[in-house]
Amino acid sequence: MILTKIEQIDKKRYRIYVEGEFVFLLYVTDIRKYKLEEQMEISSEEFEEIYKDVVLRRAKMKAMFLLKSMDYSEKGLRDKLAKLYYPPKVIDDALTYVTGYGYIDDERYARNYVRFKKDSQSRKQIAFTLQQKGVSKEYINMAFEEEYDNESNAIVRAIIKKIGSMERLEELTAEEKRKVGAFLYRKGFSSEEIREYISF
Repeated sequence: MILTKIEQIDKKRYRIYVEGEFVFLLYVTDIRKYKLEEQMEISSEEFEEIYKDVVLRRAKMKAMFLLKSMDYSEKGLRDKLAKLYYPPKVIDDALTYVTGYGYIDDERYARNYVRFKKDSQSRKQIAFTLQQKGVSKEYINMAFEEEYDNESNAIVRAIIKKIGSMERLEELTAEEKRKVGAFLYRKGFSSEEIREYISF
C-alpha cells in the first residue's frame, strides 16, 4: 500500500490517504512516531497497528467521552464523530464498540427524550425531532405509548411562555388570540387542542 497524501487540517491534525483514499486522521505526533511520509510504502501490518492502536482507540475514547456528557442517538453520535473527521469505517467500529456495552440505545434514547420534553413540546414536535436524530418510528411510537399521557401540560406551558399566564388569555383581543393560536399551531399542536384553550 502507498501512502499517497498527508493533508494538513490544522496545526496538529492531518488527513492520511492510502491509495488515494482518505483512511484516517492522525496527529503530528503520530506521524513522527510512525515516520510517515507521502509516497512511502506502508505494510498491511503497520496499517492495522495504526488503525487499531491509535485511530480506533481514539475514536472509542471520543465516543465514550461524548456519551458521558449527554445521551446521543446512534445517528447523532455518528454525525458528531464525522464532524471530527473520523471516516465511516472508524465510526462504524467505534459505534459497534459502544453499542456492545449498551451505551447507545435508540429505544432508551427515545423514551428519555419523550419523558424530558413531553411537558414543553407537542407530540408532533417531539416526533419530528426524534426522526431528525435518526430514531426509528417504531421506537418513537413505543416511547409515546410508555411516556406520553396527553398534551395539556405542554400546551399550557407554551401559552404561559408566550403571554405570561393563562389568566391573560381573557384579556387578549381576537387578533392577539389568533397570533397565540398561530404560534401554538407552528409548535405542532392541532387546531382541536388549541380551541380547547383559546376561543377565537
